[in-house]
Amino acid sequence: MMFMVLLTLTLAAVVVATAWSALKDVRDPAPKSADAPRPAAPESPESLEGVLVRQVLEGEITRAQYRRAVQKLAERDADRHPLSVPPED
Repeated sequence: MMFMVLLTLTLAAVVVATAWSALKDVRDPAPKSADAPRPAAPESPESLEGVLVRQVLEGEITRAQYRRAVQKLAERDADRHPLSVPPED
């Protein structure tokens, strides 16, 4: 029973400490200076899968179109690089 009380108090302390620091960050935002670095531009996708994911996230294509494109990509990959099964001994 004592273990449960101590565990509950520890978890409550962690929650309070986390909430306190989050509220402090909201109340005291860091001043923005003119010398602050600009946020980096998102990297361009390096693969076709990455391009498709970006298009889905930006709403350029639907989920059904994404699934069909990935299916075609998998079929093309299977034709170009078939899996070789090792012979049974």
